[in-house]
Amino acid sequence: MPTVKVIQVAPETAVDAYASILALRETNVSGPEKIGIKINLCDYRMADSGATTDPVMLDALVRAIRRRNPEAKIQVWENDATSVEAHSLVACLGFLPVFEKHGVEFHSLSETGWITRPVPGGQVFKELEVPGALEGVDGWINFTKLKTNGITKTTGCLKNNFAFLKTKKKSVFHGNIDHVLVDINKVIRADLNIVDGYIGMEGAGPAFGSPKKCGLLIGGKDPVAVDACCARIMGFWPRFIPHIRLAERAGIGSMGFNLDTTIPGFRYGDYRFRFSRAEFELKKVLRRFTYLGAAG
Repeated sequence: MPTVKVIQVAPETAVDAYASILALRETNVSGPEKIGIKINLCDYRMADSGATTDPVMLDALVRAIRRRNPEAKIQVWENDATSVEAHSLVACLGFLPVFEKHGVEFHSLSETGWITRPVPGGQVFKELEVPGALEGVDGWINFTKLKTNGITKTTGCLKNNFAFLKTKKKSVFHGNIDHVLVDINKVIRADLNIVDGYIGMEGAGPAFGSPKKCGLLIGGKDPVAVDACCARIMGFWPRFIPHIRLAERAGIGSMGFNLDTTIPGFRYGDYRFRFSRAEFELKKVLRRFTYLGAAG
């Protein structure tokens, strides 16, 4: 059964917290390792909103990586999406000083070339074009946020990989999002998954909900297990999150996991996120009709 770590985190303790999560990652590379980090920038929202990766937390993650491998060559990735452009996002949201401080390269995935991969048993795609950046590193980290999501109930590791789609107008896939996410995660998998829950987002996520300070860091190698743990923290049963359930069924990972935490008296119920299930179900029906209309 996979291990999922849940650790208390604050800016002043973040490097040690990330180092603990990184200990789960195995590598056989000797010398300077090329490592990619896929961040989560869904909109032009500052980190204190809970919607986007926090530059302070990214700084801590980079420092933790360099603690283990001082010569590591680190790339940070994000992609263009329906209403955002990656280069503009990192400039507006305060990431450029972090990149300059640590000698980190930033790559918009739209500019790294594309490689075609077959999707075994694909429900939506028989093959996918994936970013060439994935072929240029020794390994990569899926670094996402702890958020509710009006389309998938939760944002996590599996959903963060939605950004790897080549098309800029990714919203066209929202009507069949659960199967799309499973197909993507069949061919794209990180070495390590880390979810930043120092400040999460509840309510109308993933961009316009309310910030919720949890002070948590969640991580593991199995993306389904990590997402299942995050779902429980936010107050959902993982089996009732369709893309998590379907991902387990497709063999991407396991909803069962061994919880590894040093938080005294840790209880999932202490962190329950506010979320309107009635509003979610109504929007789901409307999206499905829109998707079927477009397909016809």
